[in-house]
Amino acid sequence: MLKKGLSLLTTLFLVLVIALTAFLFIGKMNGGKTTLFGNEIMVVLSGSMAPTFNTGSIVAVKPMKFEEVKKGDIVTFKNEDNLTVTHRVMEINNGKLITKGDANNGNDSIPVTADRLIGQVQYSVPFIGYLIDFIQSKVGMLVFLGIPGIYLIVSQIWKLFKLMKEAEAPAN
Repeated sequence: MLKKGLSLLTTLFLVLVIALTAFLFIGKMNGGKTTLFGNEIMVVLSGSMAPTFNTGSIVAVKPMKFEEVKKGDIVTFKNEDNLTVTHRVMEINNGKLITKGDANNGNDSIPVTADRLIGQVQYSVPFIGYLIDFIQSKVGMLVFLGIPGIYLIVSQIWKLFKLMKEAEAPAN
């Protein structure tokens, strides 16, 4: 019973690892954009939105029309240096968004225009971003694809040897 339970847990773990790795690998092939149910998944790289979400969290960003943005929304946009930023809308002034990170003292210096808006944050999940960053690295790909792959190969060879040994054993 314990052996079957352990085998089931191992299988579930391997399926989860392979699915997560495939999900991230497909995202990497799509120009680095990983999407889930129409939301782009992004890793939070700074603490500017703490405590709402911290470094290492992931945020799910849903595309939205500029006209739909309201004061208080948390939006993701490209800044003047073409870096992706996620901040809260403090006000809308002359068709531009005045944004600020929750942990920052002042508003962002350059307002967000419609052409730089990516979307609105739908939800965040803490700490998963660290795992995603690791999996997307070369070492992470090796760990999350190589080790389960080696395990699957070795376990199948082991089962094959057991079957061959049982077939060679004299029948009583």
